[in-house]
Amino acid sequence: MKLPALLKTALACASLAFSVAAPAQIAANKGPLKLVVGYPAGGSADVQARTLSDKLAAELGTTVVVDNRTGAGGQIAADYVRNAAPDGLTVLLANMHMMVMLPLTSKSVRYDAVKDFKAVGRIASFYEGIAVPAALPAKDVKQWLEIARTDTQKASYGVPAPGSVAQFIGYRLGTGAQANLVAAPYRGAAPLVQDLLGNQIAAGITPIADLVAYQQSGKLKVLAVNGAKRSALLPDVPTLKELGQTHFDNLEWTGLFVPAGTPQATVDQLHKALGRALAGKDVQERFAKLGFEAHPSSPKELMQLIQDDLHSWGPVVKASGFASE
Repeated sequence: MKLPALLKTALACASLAFSVAAPAQIAANKGPLKLVVGYPAGGSADVQARTLSDKLAAELGTTVVVDNRTGAGGQIAADYVRNAAPDGLTVLLANMHMMVMLPLTSKSVRYDAVKDFKAVGRIASFYEGIAVPAALPAKDVKQWLEIARTDTQKASYGVPAPGSVAQFIGYRLGTGAQANLVAAPYRGAAPLVQDLLGNQIAAGITPIADLVAYQQSGKLKVLAVNGAKRSALLPDVPTLKELGQTHFDNLEWTGLFVPAGTPQATVDQLHKALGRALAGKDVQERFAKLGFEAHPSSPKELMQLIQDDLHSWGPVVKASGFASE
């Protein structure tokens, strides 16, 4: 049977379009897709990745493996993905520290978070809490800052890592209150919380996942959290915004990223799969137990958030005189 000339032309065009579009899609059963995490197994970022991996695999029709490439605060993982083939099979799970704070605080960072990556979408957001030992006679942030201002032995506050957003929250609060707060960086939140429980340090600023149980038991006092609204995990704790502090609305976040050269069709495919994974009630409940809120966004919104965070924290980091080791 002969096909009409017009139909032949249409089929030829469709075939050409498919051949062009096909490479931009992650083919089923091709892979595995590597979900790269810059932190050790068992940490919060790793748990997020492993919670999502099976869901993404089901959506994309390919195997998803979690690849922990630790070191330099996440820089090693980010560099690895930045230089990977832009085929959608190497995806970075990054947080605000990797994409905003490290570029602002570390001279060793070789990547540009805006130019070297395309965002797939935000995964989750999480709160920072300001906590003090139960024995410290401070009922709110104002009283804590006054104690720190008048007693230099109470002016130290612990943070889970040097150059973390927690460190600059403290710096900004201290500057506004004319209190000479001194950041004490720890190697993670766990030792910081132990020192708070032992009354070895006067205050700490760290993700609330590490604080909720001790706030509920009365062993620590969480005086405030950042964010534009209260955390569902600590509904009785006010936000800094409620207390008149207007610079702390944005929460920390995690998201997925691919190399900058990745075709937009591939980014869209990954974004759709991520959105469906985050819509699962089991994923949301798992995140909530970790102190995270599933908080999907468009790729454009996440890239804008990075730029907003860089604009917000850049002057603070500069004013603080922070220098990386």
